[in-house]
Amino acid sequence: MKIFFDSRLGSVHDLIAFSDTLVPVGEQFSSSDDYRPLAKLPVDFRKLNKSEVKKYTGTLDELSIEHELNFVAIFPCNPDSDRTLDFSPFISLSPISVLNASVDYANSPSITVDRTTGYRLGLHLDTWDDHDIQSRWKSRNRIVVNRGPGDRYVFLVLVPIEEMAEHVDSSSDLHPCEVADRYIGRAGSRIPCLRICQQPNVAYVGCTERLVHDACVRPHHEKAESRHYLGHFIKN
Repeated sequence: MKIFFDSRLGSVHDLIAFSDTLVPVGEQFSSSDDYRPLAKLPVDFRKLNKSEVKKYTGTLDELSIEHELNFVAIFPCNPDSDRTLDFSPFISLSPISVLNASVDYANSPSITVDRTTGYRLGLHLDTWDDHDIQSRWKSRNRIVVNRGPGDRYVFLVLVPIEEMAEHVDSSSDLHPCEVADRYIGRAGSRIPCLRICQQPNVAYVGCTERLVHDACVRPHHEKAESRHYLGHFIKN
């Protein structure tokens, strides 16, 4: 699994950072009262070294149909795209579902809230389509557009849920979200995680039903509006 980026966005060293340290939110952050008990987030980010750039990243020109839906990409997205559902250079093989937009502020280390409990999740797996682990490859992937005005950070653990399940006992009896939580909990703190800087009018596309992730508004920025779309997006 790699991050493919449009070279017009700048240097990979400015866009993507690396962490291999996950911590419980309650032990690291003061504003942790509204997080679920198992919540973890990455810390201690640094620039990618040369071998990590080769391992984890590629330019958008390298992304091909051979990657099918098994990729993450970041690319410019002009404001008309939301109205026309034209996310060039990506097209969807299925009808595009428009989810609710959200406005998030830089007053929390992450932004995703469980709609049932009201708790923030920290690193988590999405479950819009609710496939089991063996069928998660069928899940729709998601385009998220940052309409600003602030920058967002996107966190990605680049271990697909199928691989996580191989290291979790009785994984077939568990919901995929439980498998992800147990994998992260049992693996301790040393799990590689990438952080993508997502500027205004930049989108990312990836299968958040297979990849553990979260996001936050970049510190010292007021807020950022994100818009969300589900489909089976591939590069055109």
